[in-house]
Amino acid sequence: MVSCLTYLIVSLFQLVCLPQNLKSKYNAKWGLVTGASSGIGKSIAERLAQQGINVVLVALDDAVLAATFPELQQKYPTVEFRKVGCNLGAVNDEDYMKPIREATAGLDVNLVFNKAGFILPGLFAETNIAAIRTNYNCNATSSMVITHHFLNRMQTDKRKGLVTFTSSAGAYFPGPTAAMYSSTKSFMTSFAVSIAGELRDVGIDVVVVHPSPVQSNFYSGAAGQMSSLQAAQKAAVSPFVIADCLFSAAGRLVVWDQGSTCALFRLVLKTIDFAFFNELVSRFAGMNPDHQTLAKKSKLRN
Repeated sequence: MVSCLTYLIVSLFQLVCLPQNLKSKYNAKWGLVTGASSGIGKSIAERLAQQGINVVLVALDDAVLAATFPELQQKYPTVEFRKVGCNLGAVNDEDYMKPIREATAGLDVNLVFNKAGFILPGLFAETNIAAIRTNYNCNATSSMVITHHFLNRMQTDKRKGLVTFTSSAGAYFPGPTAAMYSSTKSFMTSFAVSIAGELRDVGIDVVVVHPSPVQSNFYSGAAGQMSSLQAAQKAAVSPFVIADCLFSAAGRLVVWDQGSTCALFRLVLKTIDFAFFNELVSRFAGMNPDHQTLAKKSKLRN
């Protein structure tokens, strides 16, 4: 009862929180957004630009970024954009940190939005280890490395700031057939709430948002074929909803649960103990259609 009541208090507080002007709140001139070429990342970049904040766009150096960069320049002519095309899944973090440092040299970046990430469906033992490492590094390692760099700069310059992380409702649940997604999102959540307590006294706020399904490229490719995600895709909201959550939470809440899917996940774990729930998952996950499909195609099992 206490757990549900305190969750209700936070949820009701979210309802009265409106998006804030981050330019005035943090005296912000520049923001950096990873995964900025589409979906939530692009929406965050647009919200920043609408407030007159210049934006560094960090994303894969592909056709999507090549199209997004001039689109945003044309749409927001009074705002400066810089792009960094790089692979945040690289094993060597210098592969992306070097171009990020070069693009942000001399800029007062005190708004950092860690959005980049993707899902890699498959049975863990049968998925290529190089692909797993890329998924892990993109979803978890890169956000930690980038955050460390800019927190050092903010504190050295004695500037207020904001660091955000886009986690997932999946961070609360185990993720058979997409093991790296749930585990890396769980890391992101735990990392965010851990550093939040270290930084508030120096004027740097931390926010981690747990979106319910969102209309984005997340469902393109293999993820869109997963039966467990197809129903969620139909209920997806605009990525601007998530951007607005981050702008609303800044300096007010560290954890922001968005949408009914996230609320349902949280309520399940308030009703059933985490350890007991995972005993159920481990025993019945094999009944999931995605698991059964992958098991039939398995080279190790057949």
